[in-house]
This record gives sequence, C-alpha cells and structure tokens, in this order.
Amino acid sequence: MRQRTLLLFALVVLLGAATAVPALAGASLVKLEVNANCVEPDWPCWATPGSSQPALKVTIASGGAITFADDKTAANIAWTGAAPVCEAEVPVAPAPPKTGWEGKCTFEKAGAYNFESSTLFNDGVDNYTEYEVVVAGTPTAKTTPTSPQHQTEATLTGSIEPEGNPTEYHFDYGSASVTEHSSAPTSLGAADFTSHSVSLPVSGLLPGTEYHFELIVSYGAGQTVSGGPQTFTTPPAAKPTVSTLVASALKETEATLNGKVDPDGGAEAEYFFEWGTGSGGAYEHTTKVASLPSDGAEHQVSATVTGLTPSGEYHFRLVAKNKLGSVQGNDLTFMSAAAPPAKEATKEPPANEPSPTSTSTGGNPTATASSLPSSGEPKTESASGPLFASVKLASPSHGGVVHGSLVVFSVGSDGQLQIELLTNGAAAPVGKLARSSLHAGKLTFALALNAKGKAALRRHRRLALKVKLTLTPVHGAAVTVTREVVVHA
Repeated sequence: MRQRTLLLFALVVLLGAATAVPALAGASLVKLEVNANCVEPDWPCWATPGSSQPALKVTIASGGAITFADDKTAANIAWTGAAPVCEAEVPVAPAPPKTGWEGKCTFEKAGAYNFESSTLFNDGVDNYTEYEVVVAGTPTAKTTPTSPQHQTEATLTGSIEPEGNPTEYHFDYGSASVTEHSSAPTSLGAADFTSHSVSLPVSGLLPGTEYHFELIVSYGAGQTVSGGPQTFTTPPAAKPTVSTLVASALKETEATLNGKVDPDGGAEAEYFFEWGTGSGGAYEHTTKVASLPSDGAEHQVSATVTGLTPSGEYHFRLVAKNKLGSVQGNDLTFMSAAAPPAKEATKEPPANEPSPTSTSTGGNPTATASSLPSSGEPKTESASGPLFASVKLASPSHGGVVHGSLVVFSVGSDGQLQIELLTNGAAAPVGKLARSSLHAGKLTFALALNAKGKAALRRHRRLALKVKLTLTPVHGAAVTVTREVVVHA
C-alpha cells in the first residue's frame, strides 16, 4: 500500500461544503477538500465527490480566500506562476517548510494559480504534489457586426471570454425589437481565460429590413452578461437570377429542359420555359408555370416537352419572375433524336434499265440522286457521297462566326466531323472545330474565327473563305465538301 506523507491543508472558501468520502485505508490522510470541515480527520480535503482520490484542481470566485493549515508534517507552498496575497503565517517558498502553522491566501484577480509541495506523494505515475486553484471572474461578451449576403439569411456573430466559468450563450434578434426571437442555449464547452468566437445562422428574414441582435451569456446561478446590441439590414428584394442549362433526355418526340433559378428573396417567384423552332424572341410554346419559395437559395428546375419532330432543331430559354419583374435566361438549342432508318425492300431493276451506280472521284465515293432522301432538303454535289444528305449555310455573308447545318445519313453516324475555315493559299485554317460520335440526322454548327482569322478580319474588314467539311465514317473513306462564304467586320 502506498504511504503518503501527511500534509494537512485546511481550506476554507465561499463555495460551501462538498460531499465527504472515507479516508484511504492504511494510508496517511491528505486533507485537500475545499470546505470548512476539512480539518476533520475523516474528510480528505479537495477529494472529488464520490471518490477517495484527491482532486488536483479547485475553482473559487474572484476575491475568495483559502485558509491553509498544517499541524503534523513540515511543509510549505511554492507558487509556480501568479501568486495570491498570503498571510505571514503561510510558509511560501523560498521560506523553508515548517509544521504547526495556519494562514489565509486571498485571490483578488481571476486566473489560474498553481502551487507545489515537495512533501506530497509522487511515485512517477500518480502525482499529488502539483495543484491548481482556478479563480473565476465575471465573463465578458461582445456582439460583433455582421453583413448578410442574402435577402432572407444572416449569420449572427460575437465573442465570449468565460473567465474560468462554464457558460452558455444564445442570440436575441428581431426586426420589431431585439427580443422578438431567441435562439436555443448553446454550451461554450470551455471554461478558460481566452476569447472564443461564436455564431448563429438565421433564416426566414425579410428582404430590405433592419434587424437588431444581441449576444447573451449565462453563467453561475442564473447570472447573465450581454454583448451589447448590433444591427444589420438585409439586402432588398430583387428580380430572380436565371440560367438556362443544356437540355437532357433527348428522344425522338420529347426532351427535358433544364435551368437554375435563385428567387433572391422575392415573394411569389415563378418560372417556366419558352421553346420552339424559332430563335431570339420567337417561341411558339411555353411550359406550365411553377412556383418557388421566397428564399435566397439556388434551385435546379426542369420541364419535359413533347410533340417534337425527330431530328428537329429547337430553341429554348428559362423565364422567372416575381413582383419586381421578369428575367429571361440565355437561349440554347437542342436537336431531338433521329427516327430509326426505315427498312426498304430491295427491288430488281426493270429489264434493259441500268441500276444506280457509284463512281469514285479523288478516292471518295460518290452517289447518284437516287441515293439521296426525298425529304425536300437541298441536294449536294455528287462529291458529297452517301454520307451527306444536305449541307447549307445560314447566309452567304457572316460576321465573326459562320453558322450552318448538314444532314448526316445513318452510314455516317458514329463517325467524326471536322469543319475548317480556309483562306486561299493558307497553310493553316483560320477557324476549326471537330465533333465525334455523330448521330444520324440534322446537325448545326457555329464556327468562330481563331485569333489569326480575327486579326486578318480587323485588317481587311472582309474575308472570302472556304468552309471545308470532312466526314470520316467508322468504316470507309472520308468524304469532303466545301462551301464559299464571306465574313465581314
């Protein structure tokens, strides 16, 4: 059994008596419990309630006093940092240890005080020679300014110095008064002497409204301190923020239109899609109007449209509105999926009538008119081969971007398409784009001039170019067609 040198500390503070526990059997009494009865031989002083082991730490209030007493074993007290004011009867190192003494130490300032005694037990594992007195002061709180970024949301902020006390905090806030709303209490989780930042996100606020808020800190027996009031004003309500996104789930006769809407705190926000075969402001159809909450969050929205034509090109945009006005998203295009190719019965040519034939020009296959669809699309020259059904430009004259379209037969699907803008005698194109994994049907393109082409256009103000389209199927030879075009500044 461990033998401990007897050191009797009689400790009297303003905290009242703690629960008594039995002395350690077969061991010398160590009096370390904070209460007026610690001079009784059956009460180990500073013992943790419910335990026979001495506690190494005690908390008292600022301005409190502790009476130390020793009546049997020579001992002294050595303060290792900040020291209280002790009466002359207390042997404070470097005063030598002595026995039969009693004196009081007063702790005027809040903080942590540490003392040692070389006569207490220390076997290298359990150390009862170093102790701490935590002197709790009055906590301080500060409500700090905040600047909300959303019309309906804000983060309330503040700081707390607990001054050695266990504390809880909450925020009061409101537009009519600072006590209109009160958050649930939150434990700080630290009883030290440092500053801690605290915050609380709040929502459901009104746009363009001034709010008052205040940090409240609770400690001790129902005591509170205030961080002082602060104010903030939420941004005013605004028109929604809208963005049209790429269409998805493209089928032969239907597609899903997508977009994003941020109501920006506007009440009764609504949205719908405009779509059709026109462009710009020409939309033949609108989807059903849907509603959004009046918050400051970004919402993903979508709508499915039906009745499309296979291989058809469509334009669409997202529109949102609230009581402050309507906002249109950017215009995007999509193409519905192509219908599967129809199976045609093979017919024997009439007697004495030659079958349609193909010849080779420059290593590329060619096609007769009978190999082209009867869709009404303009026919291309024979050099286009069976891969193309139509190639046309939106206009013979363009700005810095050349627009056009082509129809690809099923034999050219899954192949690669390269489109180039060429000047006469140029070693390199002045514009280029490529597409892979093609689908059969109508394709549109917008080919912009590169930096070299833009520089030439600025110098000459007008450029005569060739549009070279090269389609390379998965199997077979590539087919190339060209078109003349003029671009102007």
